[in-house]
Amino acid sequence: MSGAGAGRTVASPEFSRNYGFWNEAEQAALMGARVAIAGVGGDGFQLGLKLARMGVSRFSIADPEVFEPENVNRVEGAVHSSFERRKAEVFLDRVRDINPDIEVDVFLDGVTPENVEDFMRDASLVLDESELTHPEIGSLIARRARAQGIPDLLVMNVGFAAQATSFAPRSAWTFERFMGFPSDMPLDEIADAGVDFARCLPYVPPYTDLRSLQAVVGEGDAAPASLPSISAGVDLASAIGSTQAFLHLTAGVANRRRSPVWAPRILISDAYQLRTRVLRAGKLSHTRHLLIAAARQKLGRNPLASYTIGDIARRAAAQRERSSR
Repeated sequence: MSGAGAGRTVASPEFSRNYGFWNEAEQAALMGARVAIAGVGGDGFQLGLKLARMGVSRFSIADPEVFEPENVNRVEGAVHSSFERRKAEVFLDRVRDINPDIEVDVFLDGVTPENVEDFMRDASLVLDESELTHPEIGSLIARRARAQGIPDLLVMNVGFAAQATSFAPRSAWTFERFMGFPSDMPLDEIADAGVDFARCLPYVPPYTDLRSLQAVVGEGDAAPASLPSISAGVDLASAIGSTQAFLHLTAGVANRRRSPVWAPRILISDAYQLRTRVLRAGKLSHTRHLLIAAARQKLGRNPLASYTIGDIARRAAAQRERSSR
C-alpha cells in the first residue's frame, strides 16, 4: 500500500512553525528520508505520527497484530472503532490524515527473514519497536541495518520513563551484544534463549512495585504476563525517540547539532522522577537500580500496583473466552 508521493515543499505552511528550532536544510533532510518502523502497537505508533508531523514523508511499516481493548490505555490509534483492525492499517489511515500525499509501504506479516530486505529497502533509519520478548526479530532487523549501513534506533517505555539508544552499523556494540547474544548466533537459537532483562533494561524506576516484574517473568505454573505500559511512558518514549531520529536524519546537515546517543550509552528520561541522564548498558546498572527499588519497597515507600498473578489469570480467562466466540 502506498500513496502517490509527497507533494509538500519546505515552504509548505505545515512546516512553518518548525523553523524556530531547525532550518530549511534540515527540513529538506526529513522530507527526503525514508523511515522503517517495526511495530506500531505503542511507542512505534506515536513515533511514526510525530515523524510524519515533522516532515518525514516515506515510511515502511510492519506489524502483524490487531488492536484490542488492552491497547486503549496507551496507543493513539487504539479506539473502539479500531478494535480487531490491523494496527498497521490504522496507522496508515492516521498518517494519511496528517499528509494525504505520504508514501507508506505496509507489511502485514510483520518483519520476517523473507521480507526484511523489502521492508528496509532505501531506509535512512530503522526503528525497532518489535516485541522485546522476541529478540530474534530485533536481531534480524539489526543485521539488515548493519548490511545497509544505517542506524538502528531502539526506544522503550518503562513506567513513567523511557529509554533510547542506537546501534551504529560498524560498531562492536551490536543489538545482539546489548541483549547478550553472539552477533552470529542463529535466529532460532536467539528465540529459544529468551530475554535477559538485566541486560536490556539498565534503568528500573525506583518507584516500581517489584511484583510487576515478578509477574512479567512468571511464577510457578503461571504464564509470564505482558510488559506493563502506560500512556505517559509511551508519550515520553515518542518524544525522546523522535528527537533521536531527528538527529540521525539530519546528520548530513552542518548545523552544530549534538550526536545521537549510541550504544552502549542509553538515554534515560523519567517524568515521575523529573530527571534525564545517560547510562551505560549492562547488568551493573540494572542491578543497582533494582536494589534501590527493592529497598524502597521493603521500607514501604513505593506505591503499590495491581499487577498480580490473579490479574494474569483473569486476563487469560478473558482471552480464552474471546477466542472461543
